[in-house]
Amino acid sequence: MKKTFARMTAAACAAAMILTGCSGAASSSTAGTAGSSSTAGTAGSTAASAAPSSGVELTYWSMWNSTEGQAKVLQEAADAYEAATGVKINIEWKGRDVKNLIGPALDGGEKIDFFDQDYIFISEQCAKYTADLTDMVAAADYEKHAMPVLLDKAKSYTDGKLKVIPYQPYTSGVWYNKAMFEDAGIEAVPTTFDELLDVCEKLKASGVNPMTCDQGDGTLLLMGYQLARYVGQDGILDLVDNVKWAEVPEALKAAEDIQTLFKNGYMSEYAPANYPDGQNEVGYEESAMLVQCSWVPNEIAQNTGAEIDWGFFPWPTVENGVDGTEGAVVGSQGFGIVDASEHKQEAFDFIMTVATGEYDLKMAQAVASIPADTENTTWPAQVAGAEPYFKEMSKAYLWAGGLQTNADYKDYVLEAINKLCKQELDPAGYIAELASMK
Repeated sequence: MKKTFARMTAAACAAAMILTGCSGAASSSTAGTAGSSSTAGTAGSTAASAAPSSGVELTYWSMWNSTEGQAKVLQEAADAYEAATGVKINIEWKGRDVKNLIGPALDGGEKIDFFDQDYIFISEQCAKYTADLTDMVAAADYEKHAMPVLLDKAKSYTDGKLKVIPYQPYTSGVWYNKAMFEDAGIEAVPTTFDELLDVCEKLKASGVNPMTCDQGDGTLLLMGYQLARYVGQDGILDLVDNVKWAEVPEALKAAEDIQTLFKNGYMSEYAPANYPDGQNEVGYEESAMLVQCSWVPNEIAQNTGAEIDWGFFPWPTVENGVDGTEGAVVGSQGFGIVDASEHKQEAFDFIMTVATGEYDLKMAQAVASIPADTENTTWPAQVAGAEPYFKEMSKAYLWAGGLQTNADYKDYVLEAINKLCKQELDPAGYIAELASMK
């Protein structure tokens, strides 16, 4: 990066450069060999000689479990940071329950310097606890490494202030088995919903299930994407907040489209299945496609041992729709620094070593995820198919386009969608059931 962090000592900055927090990310020419370069070989001796005995200790509450791949990279980064700076990171592995624990803990005065969770959760629900990082970000010249769509979305929740540092981004769309497409004679991915139906017909004729899904997140994404293509995310939010299902003809059209996938036999006979049975069908090469986020290739590999050559395309467009493929469920995990912390700069400096450079790339390689640092241009093979599309995803949808934002009846929305997909309701009955919530 062009500027050093605002209050780092000379020794700490020199060490942080070794950790890539000051010096920037690996270039595309070295990204594929991070950890094996000559820099890695000299890091230990230089860091050891530069490390001051600072006595500073930071408490970090993590959303990961200690056995997960993300946790192993984070622990390695924390150990290297301590060796380089003398600042110890005490990590408490809280798992996903940190979302429920962090607020009560901070309200109770517990000493926590920083934590991680979904970046929107931090921006929206934890902003009162977290520091404004705008000045630190400017001093570190961090924005040149960050994905603008993530920063813009985060700032939209906090009046333009940045209260979270994104890491381990994800995107969503259709993940497919390239070999099955080739066997079915499919030469191009679909860009419209009608083309998707044609692809499904060819896959079905080749003897495989064209698509599958799990009920819950899977069925929500199907409906969320199809509906968002017609009316946009703002239109979905209006539907769920004001219960306008019967007043918006596109809601019925989206329901008809989604049920077509099931009625025409384009979905597995087991879909929608219980998680993760549906997505595992792709791993067992019983189904060719599913709609999910970019963590799914790694999950399927862990669950089934499958080695699939993955392809990707965004959920296709619809005729006379509002949104195109620029709209997608895009997000990340994120770090929030507690405003009451006495060591906000040290926490920020460590976070930079995770969100950029070598450890960002190690994280991506460890769990087949998208690098957060835009200068880490080599993506793991499992998710590389999404890379050319990701650059064009400028509208960051909420999960399922916002279908779950109304807490009063989000469970009813999910139940109705599952019934539609199971063909227990026809499209008109689906609309009537949701409209009855008014």
